[in-house]
Amino acid sequence: MKVACVVLLLALTSSSLGAPRDNLLRRWEEWKVKYGRRYSGQGGHNNMVDAGFSLEMNNLADGRLSGRQLFKHSPVVDVSLGNELPSAPPKTFDWRSKGVISPVSNQGELGSPVAIVAEECVASLQAIKTGELPQLSSQEIQDCCPMPVGEVFDCIHNFGGVCSRSTYPVITGHCRNSSCQAEVQIQGGKSVPASQVDKMVDDLLQRPLLALIDASKPSFEEYSSGIYSDADCSKTVVDHALQVVGYGEEDGQEFWICKNSWGESWGENGYIRIKKGSDTCGVESHASYPY
Repeated sequence: MKVACVVLLLALTSSSLGAPRDNLLRRWEEWKVKYGRRYSGQGGHNNMVDAGFSLEMNNLADGRLSGRQLFKHSPVVDVSLGNELPSAPPKTFDWRSKGVISPVSNQGELGSPVAIVAEECVASLQAIKTGELPQLSSQEIQDCCPMPVGEVFDCIHNFGGVCSRSTYPVITGHCRNSSCQAEVQIQGGKSVPASQVDKMVDDLLQRPLLALIDASKPSFEEYSSGIYSDADCSKTVVDHALQVVGYGEEDGQEFWICKNSWGESWGENGYIRIKKGSDTCGVESHASYPY
């Protein structure tokens, strides 16, 4: 495991780039004690990223999630997605204010982010329809849909819907959907055409979205606040999933509001604002939703 990203973060999170060396070393030693880390080597490099957001020395600062699985997903170029909304959407929108977004989860070093976000999107869709937000089993989705990524919502439809979290057994690797009664059923899933921002907004105004992104860069793992953008991340090779719950604008910069699954201590209380309109890390090329 490389120490390089930790040294980078120490430089970025200090009060100034010219912070005294002894202060950086002190913060490095404090971080290792706080998170129980021990290392056998030393090293470092400096690679500045977009200054429009802040990083912090969180528990992922040494790349503990660097072994994430890459997802095979091809962007959809064009597809008919149903009803069209008015051409003048609101300037800002946030599903959190509607009471249809579940609390931030923490997948830790285990668990499928696709399954977690798929469950969140199905639950949100049910809440929009009925006014009640169910607690569904992401474990069931992970067990019964181990391979599909772009087709995860079709898979949920095919196995009959999602059981509640309390009725599905906590067993990894074995699909046991027959052991419980599905609480929510869906018809399947649809993809948002790649890089069509206006269409993504229209779809988002109807329900939250699942977006696959490249979250492999240290700048994402140690994100703290602000509008995230990193030119080094990929738009085509994706390894993580987020729930897109809204959008907004700050100081002339538009952004997507996305919920992560790394706990409330990460980012902005578990959320990240991602630069909108430039397909940052593929967020606008790999979005889908249940219906």
